Amino acid sequence: MPSFLAAVTFLLALNISITSAAHAGFHVQYPWMSRGPNPRTRPEIDRFNPFCGEIVHNPQGYSRHSRGFLSFSGHPGDLVTALYTRHRVPRNRDDFPYIILQDVPIQPSGQLCVNVTIPFETKVDEMGVMYFEARDPRTGNVQHYCSDVRMADINALPEDHPAMCAANNETLIPMPDEYL
Repeated sequence: MPSFLAAVTFLLALNISITSAAHAGFHVQYPWMSRGPNPRTRPEIDRFNPFCGEIVHNPQGYSRHSRGFLSFSGHPGDLVTALYTRHRVPRNRDDFPYIILQDVPIQPSGQLCVNVTIPFETKVDEMGVMYFEARDPRTGNVQHYCSDVRMADINALPEDHPAMCAANNETLIPMPDEYL
């Protein structure tokens, strides 16, 4: 029969695992994720894992000067930062010199939908990479994603994409424009 101490230790370990698993859920709703996971490699081959994953050669258009939006889901209270670079193959977070937004908390609903206007100069058809991270302020743990974008003179408003900014108990189903 297991001892009381062993049972308590097991329950604490289980609680930590459940808490960690429940907390690992940051997702980018808009712009749609475009970078795939790192390629699978064999252990005997030197590993090359791009920081942002594989490049997408036909990136999504993103509003370069008028109001646009960003949409995320995740753990309430996590702090979201969005950065940008003109380099197609960034090697780390420091390769993203342009700040789009910084340390904005995910709402109690688990959603964050923010209106943004790109606060720096871009050119039409400029291709770059957006970096999105969610940081747990208690532990400092960070999850990140990257998305390839092509800057364009378009409007992308949250009102035009209701599925991307669902909140509370609404169903959040990311859908491309052609299905809306």
